[in-house]
Amino acid sequence: MPDLAWDIKDVQVASNDTVIVRGEATGTPAREFFGVAPTGKSFRVMSIDVHTIRDGKMARSYHVEDWAGAVRQLSAKP
Repeated sequence: MPDLAWDIKDVQVASNDTVIVRGEATGTPAREFFGVAPTGKSFRVMSIDVHTIRDGKMARSYHVEDWAGAVRQLSAKP
């Protein structure tokens, strides 16, 4: 995916030790992507990261991306 990009949309300190990052991924597959043939269509999906900070270091991190949403966008009929 030659034009794959991630943009950070928002960063929030949820508590003294938790930081939440909302991001957005965009791209146009040049090869088959999760079973969908390349058509020149692009996708835009959200990602969420929840980081736990301890002693000034990242102690735990959860990351979620909506790849099912990307597949729906890429395979949608016009």
